[in-house]
Amino acid sequence: MNLIPEFTISWMNGFWFSLVFIITNIVMIKFFPEHYKKRVLTMPKFNDMLTQAIGTFNFILFQGLIIISIFIPVKYKSVLFIPGIALFFIGYVFYVISLINYATTNPDRPVVKGMYKYSRNPQQIMTIVMWLGVGLAMSNYLILIICLIQIITVYPTFIAQEEYCIKKYGDAYREYMNKTPMYLGIPKSKK
Repeated sequence: MNLIPEFTISWMNGFWFSLVFIITNIVMIKFFPEHYKKRVLTMPKFNDMLTQAIGTFNFILFQGLIIISIFIPVKYKSVLFIPGIALFFIGYVFYVISLINYATTNPDRPVVKGMYKYSRNPQQIMTIVMWLGVGLAMSNYLILIICLIQIITVYPTFIAQEEYCIKKYGDAYREYMNKTPMYLGIPKSKK
């Protein structure tokens, strides 16, 4: 494993991971109802400049993951390749399920079905899981470190989204928050 990756252009690079992720999102936006597109492409409103800066930093970090993986070779002979691919596909499957759960829920109600029973933010959590798998498959510390930073920097986005949901859905969302963890397996917060 290395921190500073070798940047190359090759069919053997991790652009396949980025391509799968991007195509999946385009397909979802194209084939699901208009309310899905509007909701999924809207950035949450942050309460102050610091949380907005952290949320923006998190967004830039994620875009960086997509871009740098295009130029980093996958380490097919590494002992971490198979666990990395497995983690990527597990995260990907649950990510797609969470997208479908989100897209097929009436926008006048909070999303509480499917993956949303286990996390209030399964799309973001599964995205991080996917890219942790990419980091392992590429045997690259930089990608793994970025993912670990994102676990922390995504928090203000979660809070902003939840404040929006509390305003929109009221007690129904508060009840959901009391039953469902923010992350996966992390104790629930109460509002």
